[in-house]
Amino acid sequence: MKSKISVITATLNRKELLARCIEGVARQTYPNKEHIIVDGASTDGTVEVLESSSRRYPHLRWISEKDNGISDALNKGLALATGDIIGVNGDDDCYQPGAFEIVAAEFERNPDVGVVSGHCDNVRNDGTVAFTQKAGFTSRLDLIAYWKNWGNSVFLPAPSTFFRRRAVDVVGGFDEADRYAMDYHHWIKMTETFEVRIVNQVLARFRYDEGTVTFSRSKEQAAETHAISRKYWGSRASLSYYRMAFSYFDFHNLYPLRERIRNSFKYRLSRLRGRSAKAVEPDR
Repeated sequence: MKSKISVITATLNRKELLARCIEGVARQTYPNKEHIIVDGASTDGTVEVLESSSRRYPHLRWISEKDNGISDALNKGLALATGDIIGVNGDDDCYQPGAFEIVAAEFERNPDVGVVSGHCDNVRNDGTVAFTQKAGFTSRLDLIAYWKNWGNSVFLPAPSTFFRRRAVDVVGGFDEADRYAMDYHHWIKMTETFEVRIVNQVLARFRYDEGTVTFSRSKEQAAETHAISRKYWGSRASLSYYRMAFSYFDFHNLYPLRERIRNSFKYRLSRLRGRSAKAVEPDR
């Protein structure tokens, strides 16, 4: 029998977006799936959407009660999940057709792998693709040093990343102190023990525009990501801590200065070359 895939969605007062999310999971042709929706006691008609949808889709399960934020809601979902493979899908995210088959096959081919990730399209509110986030993974150390690697050699987009149930059993759930970067923290914990496999295909679509937390709270998310990263720099008595600290300082302060000097030098050199070329240009 194929591995069961559990998808967890946390939501609050976003019934129109949630309806599309539900349909996106329902359209996956993979047979052995469940969709667990954790609603934070919405008052906009979300419960009615959930009641109606659960009658149409037997794979849909849901609860509606107060929570202490997204991490708390996701942990409630983890407690309810019965799948061997787990994905987290935001209420405004959507999986690409065939995504579940691709992920399940990758896990089946690689029994030691704990995390599978693919590319993710970032879409505007009008549905057009703004850009594609390319998944990648080189090492846990590069993941921790996100400032120079995230989005380059290392990137695990939350909507298109799946993990094994046994990985949760080993590292635990989401840290409920995290408000914005809980997925990043989760990957750091998982990659200490489990391998990551990247599939070279777009698995999901992620809404990145006005009205999204990622778009409107980017400064808060960046600050929390840095605070999480620092927890894994090592002891202040260790050399590794100061290597990380210097790398961070270099990237944000010295590297931009070097780039400005380099660009200024290139500009001045091009001006000198232009003058030299004019000086030797023959008269007509």
